[in-house]
Amino acid sequence: MDSTAAVQDQGLTRRAGRDADTAPAPSRDHPRSGKQKLGRAKRGLRSLAAAVTLSAALTAAAFYYASSGTGGASVAVARAGSVAAEAVMALAAWMVWAEGGLHRRPGATLAPFAAQLLAAAAWPALALKVGSGWAGMGCCGAMAAGAAACVRGFGAVNPVAGDLAKPCVAWAVLLAVINYKML
Repeated sequence: MDSTAAVQDQGLTRRAGRDADTAPAPSRDHPRSGKQKLGRAKRGLRSLAAAVTLSAALTAAAFYYASSGTGGASVAVARAGSVAAEAVMALAAWMVWAEGGLHRRPGATLAPFAAQLLAAAAWPALALKVGSGWAGMGCCGAMAAGAAACVRGFGAVNPVAGDLAKPCVAWAVLLAVINYKML
């Protein structure tokens, strides 16, 4: 018991800068009450679900529109990988948004994310529907460049978000290989 009291006296069991004697007790009006924390958590989960769902649904819809007459294993792999990569990129973007990085650094975070998302949505229409393999290669290059810029921009705001964007760069390169094989 004496060691516990000594540790508490040194402030090792409490957050720095907060005195336990002067800290207000949680109440209904206090901003950190249980109901308000639960409400913030629910809003956060809703915004996460919306971000990931919208991004993945846009990519899936682009594939659905473009792959009416085409099929095969490479298209199925491209579809599944693209939807998964967009979901991961949306998760990374949401993590940056939750920390305010999309508003503080829009040129380094929002612009590359939007460019990468636009290129990912355009690839199925250009490579599969129109059959323009070289335009598809351009989209793959734009996806890789946008994802690489997201790695750098997201990483400056949240290192985990930057790391989450790295597989999207690899996916864009792999999609370029798939696109090249379809030429």
